[in-house]
Parts: sequence; C-alpha cells; structure tokens
Amino acid sequence: MEEKAVVVLGATGSIGTQSLDVIEKVKGFTVAGISFGKNGQVAQDILNKFHVKYYLGNVALPNGTRVESTSELLEKTHPDIVVCAVPGFDGVKATLDAIRYAKRIALATKESMVCAGPFVKELAEKNEVEIIPVDSEHSAIFQLYEEHIDHIIITASGGATRQIPLDKINTMLPDEILKHPTWNMGKRITIDSATMVNKFFEVVEAHELFNLPYDKIDVRINPSSFVHGIVFLKDGTIKIHAGRPDMRVPIGYALTYPSRVYESYVSPVEEFDTRLLLVEKERYPLFFYGLEITKEDDLAKRIAFNSADEIAVEYFLTRKITFEAINWIIREVVEKIGSEAISVSAIDDVFEVDKLSRIYAGEFVKKFINN
Repeated sequence: MEEKAVVVLGATGSIGTQSLDVIEKVKGFTVAGISFGKNGQVAQDILNKFHVKYYLGNVALPNGTRVESTSELLEKTHPDIVVCAVPGFDGVKATLDAIRYAKRIALATKESMVCAGPFVKELAEKNEVEIIPVDSEHSAIFQLYEEHIDHIIITASGGATRQIPLDKINTMLPDEILKHPTWNMGKRITIDSATMVNKFFEVVEAHELFNLPYDKIDVRINPSSFVHGIVFLKDGTIKIHAGRPDMRVPIGYALTYPSRVYESYVSPVEEFDTRLLLVEKERYPLFFYGLEITKEDDLAKRIAFNSADEIAVEYFLTRKITFEAINWIIREVVEKIGSEAISVSAIDDVFEVDKLSRIYAGEFVKKFINN
C-alpha cells in the first residue's frame, strides 16, 4: 500500500508532536512537510528523524528546504492529510489554506470553526475535503454519531480552578492555573480550561461540525477526563465514548479513519469514572457568557471573543494583568464589537473583525495595567 503524505502544521506544539508520535508508531504514513513557530531545535529534530524535506518556520534550519508560506509548503508537498494544529487565530488561515490542497483535514485548531465555521465548511464541501476532528470530545461525538440524535454531552475537566474556593480563584497566578489536573497541553489552552473558555469554543465547534442546535449540546464536568462524549438517541439509547485521556488516540483515529490502527492503553473496568457534574456559573462565568452569545448567532462576537481571549491570556501569562481581568477584557471587547453591528459575510470580514478586536483588546488591557 502506498504511503500517505502528511503535513503537520504546528508540528512543535503539543498536538503536533503527539501527531508525530502516532505517525512513527502507525505504518503507512510519511511526513512530507511541517510548519512551526520559534522552536527551531525541536523542528530540526523532527526534520532529521522523519526525513522531512520542506518546512515553514520563523527560524532557518541547516537541513530541509525552507518555504515562505503555508500555501507554498502545501503546493510542494501535495499532502493526502494535513494535521491543522496551529494554535489561535493563526490556525484559521492555515486551515483554509489546507482545504485547498488536501483531501482530509485532521482538525485540532478549534478557532477555525469558532471564527470561520461557515466559510470553512463551505470551502471543504466545494473541494470535497473530509474534516475529521482531533479534539477528544469532538472525536468522541464523531465516532458515536448516527441519525436520530436527540442531544449530546461533551465533557470538561474544569481545569485548575475546579476545586479552588471561589474567593481564591481571581487571585491565582499563572503557575497555579497552568497545573491542569488531567491533560498536558499548551499554555493558552490550559488557561482556557481553567476559565472554561475552551469549552465554550468546543460547544461552538460541535454546533458547526455536527449541525446541531445549541440547545442540543450540553456540557458536564467529568473530573478524570475519562468520559469524552455522550450521544443520546431518540429511541432512548445512550452511547458513551470513554478511555484514559490521551490525545494520541483521537489523532490516530483522524489519520486512519475509517480504520482503527493505532493501539494504546486499554483501561480495566476498575478505572472507569463516569461522574458527570454540573458546571458552576459562579466558578466559570466566561463559559456562561459565551453561551449567551450563541443565542444571538453573531459570528463577529465569536471572533471578538477569541481575539480578546488570546490577548488577555498572553498578558496574564506575563503577569501584567490578573486572572480576573481576563473576564472583563473579553466582555468589553465583545460588547464593543457587538455595538458596531458588523456583518461577517465573507472570509475577509473574519480577518478584519479579528484585527479590530485585537486593537480594542489592547486598549482595554492598558486600562487594567494602569489601574
């Protein structure tokens, strides 16, 4: 069988490196190209280990051929599959570029669906491209999905704030927030788990991927992250997807679908944890604020939410603002964008709203720093 060519966008990040772990373990794939940010040493190790010819990165490397853009990387490599693991809004353009070249997108960049879902889906349909989710929750629903769904549950860990007294949360420092109880992830997504902004994004992603109304998507906390998703069918059947938290499992499924080739740890029944806890509004106000936004079906506000979160989290990580300030900065930016009644009718509008939102976020951040 001919090997499938894979390009990993965001190869030096958490999802990228785990994707390469899977590719190394599963036969039938070759790494045709990678993109990365500033982590040149890890990128060089990848080039050497997987004999990668082309790369896109902010650092020039002694081996491999450097290209100038994602489009050029994809043009030269002709990939069968692209793993989209570029973090943040940068991943939106990367995903749109990938859809023009590959026949399957293993999608880990949830911002693509949050900020540009309608455009991503339209382009994928036009180019006959499969979008297979990599997020553990959406991979779970994808694997359980069938006709006659009544509703679904996607689970959350609750992040580092889950068991902290409410009056202590707002004063927590970055080092404390970055201690995720179950997953080993990048810094921003770990912070977003503590605010459950990440789970709001995942609700939007589920809405876009599975064409489900928001009122058919529920969220519960499973403290061990053992349960990833639940599908409730109209005949009363309940299907649960569970297993030890390991991102390599959904990555493997996205690469090899419809086959199951990747092998991992199989949990004994003694490890099963199916506890489902309600999400506390007082503990995760931004999550519930996000749900309020979904009622308006305002794409501009979704874009603004993501942009403001990126900026606020960056300042929090450098200790220039408090954890509490993330909440207020996001709200201010979203309401500001909402007051301008911006229409997002084309992909160019998505990038314009993101740009404007970042300007507003910078202005609001300054107020908190000065105070």
